[in-house]
Amino acid sequence: MSEMKKGSQAEPQAQNQANDFAMEPVPMANRRPWWEITFVTSGFCMAVSGMFAGAALTAGLSLKQIMISILVGNLILALYGGFTGAIGAKTGVSTTMLSRYAFGRYGSLVISLVWAITLIGWFSVQAGFFGQTVNSMYPEAGVITRIPVAAAWGGALMILTAYIGFKGIRLLSNIAIPLLILLCIVGVVMGLDKVGGIGGLTSNITKPITLMEGIVLVIGTFAVGAVIQPDIARYAKSPKQSWTAIMIGMVIANGFIIFAGAVTAMTMGTGDLPAAMLQLGLGIPALLILIAAQWTSNDSNLYSASLSLSNIFRVAKSKLVLVVGVIATIVGAAGMANHFISFLIAIGVAVPPVAGILIADYFFVHKQGYTFGKGTKYAAVVWPAFIAWALGILAGVYVNWGIPSLNSLVVALVAHWGIYAIGKSINLAMTSGYVEEREDGF
Repeated sequence: MSEMKKGSQAEPQAQNQANDFAMEPVPMANRRPWWEITFVTSGFCMAVSGMFAGAALTAGLSLKQIMISILVGNLILALYGGFTGAIGAKTGVSTTMLSRYAFGRYGSLVISLVWAITLIGWFSVQAGFFGQTVNSMYPEAGVITRIPVAAAWGGALMILTAYIGFKGIRLLSNIAIPLLILLCIVGVVMGLDKVGGIGGLTSNITKPITLMEGIVLVIGTFAVGAVIQPDIARYAKSPKQSWTAIMIGMVIANGFIIFAGAVTAMTMGTGDLPAAMLQLGLGIPALLILIAAQWTSNDSNLYSASLSLSNIFRVAKSKLVLVVGVIATIVGAAGMANHFISFLIAIGVAVPPVAGILIADYFFVHKQGYTFGKGTKYAAVVWPAFIAWALGILAGVYVNWGIPSLNSLVVALVAHWGIYAIGKSINLAMTSGYVEEREDGF
């Protein structure tokens, strides 16, 4: 009898693990050491787009201002990514599961859809960008470097690790991130050597911008990623480990990749580090940087998108990765994704306020009292969250002072907490009904 009982308990556990614990907390036995969480976080942060952001800074700011922008921008990202990640580490669940409390069970479907559209869109854009970059680096290498073909095999690599799940992403990150950092250091050192050291770095300012605009540009490189940090941090053994990972991943890894882009722009005339290394005769290292930087970032986009969709569709997460990844890769390879960039940037305005709402709901409204699993009751819709979300978006768009993404986050945080407090004091109903979680997580 006891053996049968153990078998019946082990079967759901095995199913949950196979589905990457998409709909339930990650058990402590399945949590990973701090350095693996740090590598995965760093891999998510280090993308080729960060290099081009660094190059853009050189057209508008002095070297000193560039370094201040990188430091301040990444500290802000690490701050709110640290809080959301700490919640994920404490509860063991993804961002979309956390939104079931903050926005309600049915309200979380809206969040999941926004997340999925944003992340799938950026996956297709990055896959297409990968194909374009490979083609520009190796235009005479034959069919394998033609834009659609390179985008297709690049997308396939990114789908592979996302399909395997967190295990695949962490195994890739453990190998790729040390290699990526080493190759970036080599590229930066060679660039500095060409101009006689860091004293030889000078910005070619053609489109002057303010320091605040530079900080906003840096924040824009990872505004979405910092919000979905719980998707990675749920595998951390403690909030402290999550904070360590986000500080290293954001301030050091993301900061370095942006600085590398700035250095190569000032020394080689291009912020594309792989292309710059190609000019220096480092063909294979250049290709490795390109593949590692895109692969470790874009597979996390698809991974988080699949977690979001798992909150909507009763389909295995791996199948969602496969279907959505193939579609997004085709869109990217066809070049259609480039038409979506303005739309994706506009949607990005709606993302930071959600971080403020999650932080306010967990720490101030529910006072860290989240529980998950069969029998958990969620409000169907939490109206203060949607009101706060709207106010946060308006603040990000219309408040001209300060940093838009930070303004929207703070306004949403204060509004969610404040509306709840006021409603409670006057006995005003702020939710619509309740929904009980079933054994399958729905």
